[in-house]
Amino acid sequence: MKFARLALLSGLTGTLLAGLSSAHAATDPIKPTASDFAAMAQCKTLQTKYPSLKGKDLVVGLGGYTKGFEAPSEKDPSIIEGLDPSLFERISSCLGAKHSYQNGSFNVLLTSIASGRADIGPMLYVTDERLKQIAFVASVQVQDGSVVAKGNPKKINSVDDLCGKTVAAAAGTYEANKLVPEQSAKCTAAGKPEVSMLMVQNTDNSIQAVKSGRADVYLTEAGSARAIAKADGTLDSAFTVDLPIMVGFPIAKDNATLRSAVLDAMKVIQESGAQKKLLDYWGQGSSAERPVVARG
Repeated sequence: MKFARLALLSGLTGTLLAGLSSAHAATDPIKPTASDFAAMAQCKTLQTKYPSLKGKDLVVGLGGYTKGFEAPSEKDPSIIEGLDPSLFERISSCLGAKHSYQNGSFNVLLTSIASGRADIGPMLYVTDERLKQIAFVASVQVQDGSVVAKGNPKKINSVDDLCGKTVAAAAGTYEANKLVPEQSAKCTAAGKPEVSMLMVQNTDNSIQAVKSGRADVYLTEAGSARAIAKADGTLDSAFTVDLPIMVGFPIAKDNATLRSAVLDAMKVIQESGAQKKLLDYWGQGSSAERPVVARG
């Protein structure tokens, strides 16, 4: 649950960024490739529009690794791969820039970007608290997914179908604190049975609850739900639901040139269909794509 983990750590402060991983190369088979973008007319126009970025080495700050989003390749640990690196490859190529990765403590990632020690970071929750400190270029909606028994025998195909069902949720999660209570209130207001919640300690307990029939469904981050169902033949992934949060690349508020350039490059990438393909390829789901916007 990458995005939730990062959100929980957002308020901390600590040591400076340390360690450097500069080796990278595209490891996905998605087209258009990074090289394709470098040659596109739309990108040539952006390279003329933003001449200060052409040939510039952009420093991408990372606050740790999460498989699927950014992590060392199992085949070659010197390569950082995942959704964010795949997008960074294409953004850099489109703008005629280069980039390298600087990994360090997450708790100083935003201050490092705000101070100019790093130029951009991986996708993070766009929260009101963070918008006071940093700007974002956002293009992905946070979604929850659902894990049900194989074949979805209770026919749970949306949050509206949760009325009268039992949801497994770990204490302290967004699902336990907000999503399920709010949906339960909607159910009772509509004269339907409330949603029952089976409070558990962790993901493993939630999965076992569904497998044993003690819970009808387990709600968690959409990519995780798909991965859980894919790894267990007795489970399926059912519906997804949008959460009221987007994720985006953090960029310093005073770095207007880079914010505008990344926004323009992401528009080209979205128009090509590459981002949707990459969301599916890295297990996050193309349904999470939203038109790219600048925030902050």
